[in-house]
Amino acid sequence: MQALADNPAFWLFLVIVLVAVYLLPTLIAVIRGTDRLALVFLVNLIGAPSGIGWFAAMILAFGPRRLPPAPASVMPARPQPMQWPAGTWDAWQGNETVPPS
Repeated sequence: MQALADNPAFWLFLVIVLVAVYLLPTLIAVIRGTDRLALVFLVNLIGAPSGIGWFAAMILAFGPRRLPPAPASVMPARPQPMQWPAGTWDAWQGNETVPPS
């Protein structure tokens, strides 16, 4: 056991694991894309030593996600001109004789 305690690789591994567990709520919030990432980080950083803050940050990490941006609507550059039925405009202009009804 003394050999393990004297090994610097063991202590480096232990510190990395402890930091990962300490920042687990923040890591989850980053991966999930949580809406209030800064709040999760601050609650995690300040409140985690008490234990209650760590659980509060974990709850916030599973909170609402960011909504993806709405797709831009594709509108035509300008509307198409109105198409009159064949022969109707000529009848209005008097160029074509309309049979009596």
